[in-house]
Amino acid sequence: MDELTLLAQLHDGVFTTAEAVRLGVCGEVLMRSVRAGHIRRLARGLYAIGACPESPEDRHRELCRALRVEYPDAVLGGRSAVVAHGLPVWGVPLASALLLRPVERQVRRSGATVRLLSPVTTVVGTPTGSATTPASALVQVALDHGCPAAVVSADAALHRGLVSTEDLAVEVSERGGHRHVQRAVAMLAFVDGTSESPGESRLRVALTAAGFDLEPQFDVRDVDGDLVGRADFRVAGTRVLVEFDGLVKYTDGGPEALVREKRREDRLRALGWVVVRVTWAELADPPRLFAAVRRAMALAASLAA
Repeated sequence: MDELTLLAQLHDGVFTTAEAVRLGVCGEVLMRSVRAGHIRRLARGLYAIGACPESPEDRHRELCRALRVEYPDAVLGGRSAVVAHGLPVWGVPLASALLLRPVERQVRRSGATVRLLSPVTTVVGTPTGSATTPASALVQVALDHGCPAAVVSADAALHRGLVSTEDLAVEVSERGGHRHVQRAVAMLAFVDGTSESPGESRLRVALTAAGFDLEPQFDVRDVDGDLVGRADFRVAGTRVLVEFDGLVKYTDGGPEALVREKRREDRLRALGWVVVRVTWAELADPPRLFAAVRRAMALAASLAA
């Protein structure tokens, strides 16, 4: 068994420079191995062996595991804890982890920000390592990265039953003196466990912030009361339905899923509903999105006249 093979088995594929040196592998050999593609450099002094994980979340979990080899006393916080709990993230920097340790002040190192671990912090186990609770992690994401990013993760946590709105409210109340606490307060106002995807969460935040009154997960029924379909949102008081179209459901379901969705939408339109489909590209262009919804509202009003 060569040294690299042994290093790969120490911590499920991650290791530190110090561990390599103890086995007689010098820095020059490590660099040659990186250039040859035999190992990957995750951050200063941290390496991995094996194929690079495909998703940003899996790469972040790998980085966190490596960092905890170097800092066994570290607890994952904020974005890193959210990822460790298996929640989706949007708009957060996953190239760097957030660690909590018994340090005197915040420090930054390659691949991580290290903050003080409070003695009263509740720590729980995850497959990636020790982490703060989901509620604490979500509020920290709001403080660090803003309301929309936090809502994406918090919606999923509520939907899966990992947290309650009461849990989040308690965590927010404990951060009252934080300079960015209003971000967490805004998250509380927006969270909704009915959203079933990050795209839906982002869409709801954008439209609600722009003043549109939305009814989530709206059931549409025909004249006999039979369910035709459930829309992501209805613009309250109108015949406008707004759907987030992430395209994944069509890819997963094949051509049959696309045909079913087309038939469903035809039935909705036949019943007098105006359907607005929103993609990620349109979410990235709010004025275009808002204009499309307003045009749909005007069209629905004209059809009802």
